[in-house]
Amino acid sequence: MANAQRNYFELFGLEPNFFVDQKDLSSKLKRLLQSAHPDRHAQGGSQQQMLAMQKTTRLNDAFAVLKHPVKRAQYLLQIEKDIDTTKDHTVNDPEFLMQQLELREELDNLTQQKDASALMDFADKIEMMAEEQETALGELFKQDDWDLEALKVSIYKLQFLHKTLHDIELAEDKILD
Repeated sequence: MANAQRNYFELFGLEPNFFVDQKDLSSKLKRLLQSAHPDRHAQGGSQQQMLAMQKTTRLNDAFAVLKHPVKRAQYLLQIEKDIDTTKDHTVNDPEFLMQQLELREELDNLTQQKDASALMDFADKIEMMAEEQETALGELFKQDDWDLEALKVSIYKLQFLHKTLHDIELAEDKILD
């Protein structure tokens, strides 16, 4: 299958770029999945169906990466600079590390207090921080000569904020149950 060697951006007919139009990505996924659906290849035999299933899986995997800003940034650094940012999570920024601790403490306190309203306000605050961090990350990707260290730190910061949002959802579930 020729598509197996193409990167995720190429699968969707996109240039490797941090900025991806999410509506366009979703509509391309829908179109590509319709054409690759294993049922459309039923007449081709089991091998054709298997290839169609593999293509469908690859498209779904690619979509999951390209729709998420942290995964997309990590993937972009991997394919463009052969840098894996999924392993080392070291940030030498004392101010950011202190902020992490304070946000974690605030989340723990709100969870213990079972204050759903305050937790939602906290989620709004973190979402705003994540949007600001994503914008900052985007600005770094716009530069002609990428500052790789700054990109890695920015990715880690955004990853932390997304993890905090996930943890807020878990805390909300706990409180509302």
